[in-house]
Amino acid sequence: MGADLFEVVPSDPYTSDDLNWTNNDSRVSREHNDEGLRAVALESTDVDGWDDYDTVFIGYPIWWGIAAWPMNGFVAANDFSGKNVVPFCTSLSSGIGQSGKLLAELAGTGSWLDGYRFSSSTTANDIAALAESLSL
Repeated sequence: MGADLFEVVPSDPYTSDDLNWTNNDSRVSREHNDEGLRAVALESTDVDGWDDYDTVFIGYPIWWGIAAWPMNGFVAANDFSGKNVVPFCTSLSSGIGQSGKLLAELAGTGSWLDGYRFSSSTTANDIAALAESLSL
């Protein structure tokens, strides 16, 4: 896409053990089971030149059918007014579900498009075709 990138980085980064959703004692499992633990502090939510962007792609993995909760802090901290927002997710087996709509509700501003899911078999050509189809 040739776009600028901003990485959403938790202040307390997730380790591979933290992300082991099959372990009921892992960090993501505890956060999943207790929504009060999902307010994940981020290194930064300030994107240089944010006001200059008219299109924003929000990418995230799917966790239990929703966007990975660190994305919530980023979305809540930014004003999407006047922006076209394209949510997309990566997932091996789950669909995008309501994740994009839930982020749009959290944002409260912006023109949020339907979201897209990319699986492990997605190719660069698939992504290029999607980008071209958006006409943004």
